[in-house]
Amino acid sequence: FGKSFLPPATSRCRRVDLALNGLRIMLKQKSKASLASSSTSRQKNRVHMYHQQALHNEVGAWTAAINACGKMGRVDTAARLFRTMQKLGVKPNAVTCGCLSDCLLKATPIRMAETMEVLQYMKREGLVPGEVMYTSLMGVALSLAERESGSVIRKDGLQVNLIDKFDRSTLLPPDAEDTTSEAIFLYTELMRCLIQDRDEDMILKVFLLFQEMRNAGATPDVACYNLLLRACTFSSDVQRAQDVLRRMDADGVEPNRASWREALRAAMRATRSDVADAIWDAAVTYENRDSKPFMPKASDVELLLNVYLQEIRNTSNHEVRNSLNEKIVGLYEGILSGSEERGLHHKSLSLDEVEGNQHFMLSVLRAAVSLELHGVADSERNRARNLAVEIAALEVFQRKLSSRVDRASKKALQIAQDWLYSYNY
Repeated sequence: FGKSFLPPATSRCRRVDLALNGLRIMLKQKSKASLASSSTSRQKNRVHMYHQQALHNEVGAWTAAINACGKMGRVDTAARLFRTMQKLGVKPNAVTCGCLSDCLLKATPIRMAETMEVLQYMKREGLVPGEVMYTSLMGVALSLAERESGSVIRKDGLQVNLIDKFDRSTLLPPDAEDTTSEAIFLYTELMRCLIQDRDEDMILKVFLLFQEMRNAGATPDVACYNLLLRACTFSSDVQRAQDVLRRMDADGVEPNRASWREALRAAMRATRSDVADAIWDAAVTYENRDSKPFMPKASDVELLLNVYLQEIRNTSNHEVRNSLNEKIVGLYEGILSGSEERGLHHKSLSLDEVEGNQHFMLSVLRAAVSLELHGVADSERNRARNLAVEIAALEVFQRKLSSRVDRASKKALQIAQDWLYSYNY
């Protein structure tokens, strides 16, 4: 048998010493193979010797050693091996993560910090929990929710400490609240992992997990709802995204900027500019005693613009395209006038930043040129032509165009510049 098959064999008989010795033998074998290669090329590339010459079943060897340590209660060693293999350029797979999380969840108390570390690694690498890992995590989340909702977990008449203490500040997602409970935190990470698996049943799994969390007595925070919205985006289910926003309002959870942006992305994926407009209007008018209305930035109006552009790309209907071009032009004119109705009057929205965005301004210019060429009323065409000329004179178009600009946009810019030159002369 090859050296890399020794740890898997010893893992099954729970011989930690043999598993670790097998891992050491494999690393020595890899080291010798690396040292045998050209020292000049190694110095030139400055690659650590363990990062070269990947061996067959190398991940399996590390996984088996982690599994053996976990089964024998050597949890610290298992966690250290998980970190070490990454430092040496070997990426843990879903099985590795499952083996480590199994021993972390069976430890007393549960090793929550390391469990979250594994979950966040899986999220970064796009790995999805297997059935056994998912079931174990669900069981722990349920126990935490029961404890936090008032149920006390006891063993032999004594209250049991379910989890270890961990530094939440390093693990909380950006949109999570400081008061996020451990149960909600674990449920949230599970939802994040499920969203990685973008199959046809993904949205169903995420919503079922969310309902399970509610049934367990846990109170979802805004980060949980934002993950539901993200699942809707990946599934292009804009109707369900609207339902989530309504549920947030009913549950007294205030949407944040990430909530509104995720809902807009769902509308973009579904090519529903009408829904995007409704979401935008709801966002800029949303206000209660604890929160201020959504104050858009340049990136937010660009997202709304992209919704319109996405729908234009997906329709050949002349009237629909004209209507969408009107929306694009109207959005820019609203920024210029500081439209309060559309929430475009806030100081958070910088006109200089908008007009310095070549993609945004070129999209508006192209819409204006299209309206001038295909508009019905003379007043509409003159308005569009004047706007196109003003945009063509902006500083952003005195610089070289991005290499990503398509031919139709370049042609629209040339037409507008010809109009500009004819005005000057």
